[in-house]
Amino acid sequence: MDCATITIVSPTDDRWRQLIRGDLMPKYECLALRILMIRLRSDYQQDEASIDDLAAELHQFFTKNIRFAAADYQAIFHGERA
Repeated sequence: MDCATITIVSPTDDRWRQLIRGDLMPKYECLALRILMIRLRSDYQQDEASIDDLAAELHQFFTKNIRFAAADYQAIFHGERA
């Protein structure tokens, strides 16, 4: 998969919040993403951070780590699994 052709959707896209709320629950291949999602959902459920801040953190994760999280990103946002 050519990561250079992947454009990360805006942090205001509601799918980031859906992932954190648990409305979208895909299976993640990337271990770092799995661990991050556990923490983000926990923080959301315990009201330790605003959902917008958590969504921005998740967006930032993909922006910085698309090289090894591309398959998960494509599955979440484009319904594709490499």
